[in-house]
Amino acid sequence: MNKTNPFDGLMSFKEATDLWGLHESTLRKAVSYGKLQENIDVKKFGKQWIITIEAMEREYGPMPKKRD
Repeated sequence: MNKTNPFDGLMSFKEATDLWGLHESTLRKAVSYGKLQENIDVKKFGKQWIITIEAMEREYGPMPKKRD
């Protein structure tokens, strides 16, 4: 049986902005302007925001290769 991790396809705002070369405020503003929808594209757990890779790619283009 092939179990998938429930966190596959998710990343923190920090991880996403580092990969795409954005500032974290860009994602917070996208949420407040309705570009990213809470409970669909993003979710806040305490102080930590999580975003789907699908939403990042939809709004900001394909996932860049990880920077070393």
